[in-house]
Amino acid sequence: MQQRRIRLVALGAALLVAAASPVSSQLIHDRIYPAPTAPIAAAPLPAGAQRVTLTTSDGLAITGAEIAPRPGRPTLLVFHGNASSAMSSLDWFAPLIAAGYGVVAAEYRGYSGNPGRADEAGLGRDADAFYAEAKRLAGSDRVIVVGHSLGGGVAFGLAMRQKLDALVTIGTFTGLRAMAPKIARSFIADRYDNLAAVPRLDEPYFLIHGLADDTVPAAMGQELHKAAFLAKRDGFSAVIRGADHHPDGAVVTAIIEAIAARLDHPDAPTPPLPDTVKLIAFR
Repeated sequence: MQQRRIRLVALGAALLVAAASPVSSQLIHDRIYPAPTAPIAAAPLPAGAQRVTLTTSDGLAITGAEIAPRPGRPTLLVFHGNASSAMSSLDWFAPLIAAGYGVVAAEYRGYSGNPGRADEAGLGRDADAFYAEAKRLAGSDRVIVVGHSLGGGVAFGLAMRQKLDALVTIGTFTGLRAMAPKIARSFIADRYDNLAAVPRLDEPYFLIHGLADDTVPAAMGQELHKAAFLAKRDGFSAVIRGADHHPDGAVVTAIIEAIAARLDHPDAPTPPLPDTVKLIAFR
């Protein structure tokens, strides 16, 4: 499913108008978090999936969705982008679900009928609750945390609080304020400073970015890659020729399968990948 073309905070004139407006805070918030309103409680679920409601550390009941893994297969904890939803995550990762992966599709406060108002701190609390659920669902098997776009910022934040089995980001920016015109950056309360987080990672990191991404420029992926390279992080970048902000699910599946294989057998050859994919090691 193609994610709506929301350019996160690269909103140009809209942000400049907001900066001078009495309702600037709400306008900027709504641009950053254009939350789908269709309630997840009423959404049809794919076979084997179920809704799960978790209580966050600040007492909110947040509903997402999950599918249990087959024995011995990893579980993906997926944090979606700013204009997407947990149901979109299940659609996008359907090929991996078919291959036996578990998926915990995290949802956010203020999204899909959930209570609360989205912000960086609140999404961090949501992430903590869904991470605990993913660990429970996975049992003794691996949890691979995957963040798309804004969800990459949520995933980086989780990695600052927990030592993960692995972190994967897809189409993720260097920082939220870097997506806005300079004159408007001081009006953005949330930071999602992903570039600063990279050197602090203590888990394998894998970066996926489409070279035709016109929402989060590929140059931002290159900056994250450079930071990981300089910090000698364990992992690699997977760049996809011709891919936009929402790469094809089959291509993402092949990359994540390669990541899972590397985690299991670090010295084994990389499984075959589509011709459009190039892997670049961090060290």
